[in-house]
Amino acid sequence: MKNLGDESHYNENPIWDVIEVSKVNDEIIKRLLNYLKSDISENFFISFESLLKLGMKVPQLTLKSICNELDQSSDYKRELFDFIINFIDSGIVEYHLLPQLYSPDFILRARAIMKIKENNDTRYTKFLIPLLDDPDDSVRWSVIKFLTKFKDDKTIYKELKNHLDKELNPIISNNLREIFQ
Repeated sequence: MKNLGDESHYNENPIWDVIEVSKVNDEIIKRLLNYLKSDISENFFISFESLLKLGMKVPQLTLKSICNELDQSSDYKRELFDFIINFIDSGIVEYHLLPQLYSPDFILRARAIMKIKENNDTRYTKFLIPLLDDPDDSVRWSVIKFLTKFKDDKTIYKELKNHLDKELNPIISNNLREIFQ
């Protein structure tokens, strides 16, 4: 994996660099946006957080263009890009838990899911479904437990059923199987 910034100064961390905001250029922003268009991964989470922190350095025209390019299967990503635009523009956002829900820190992601569960906030369902592929087992299991409350919904049922074949953790897989029995 290629680092985002100047590799010559930060070779002790082979994955990510700390770079000064003033040194962030269009190429780095383009890479961050490309990671955000990809599937859920550590790169996705870091890119989301980075773009929020970069704020006005991220060209809004580019964000809007990406929103228009996304297909129908990416509704949550379209809303995610809208969230970034609104966050940069005004700081006023509808989904205030998104920065925690898509944080690089799995503990923050898990806490955000707990808050969503406590409030039974179904508005976040579309943002939780992609987290079925979260790199962290505890996050995936929290998402599954919340979504199973809504398994009568055809979309959620389908997503949970599809995830059953992809789940690598045998304990989560067995628990998910029991839900469908």
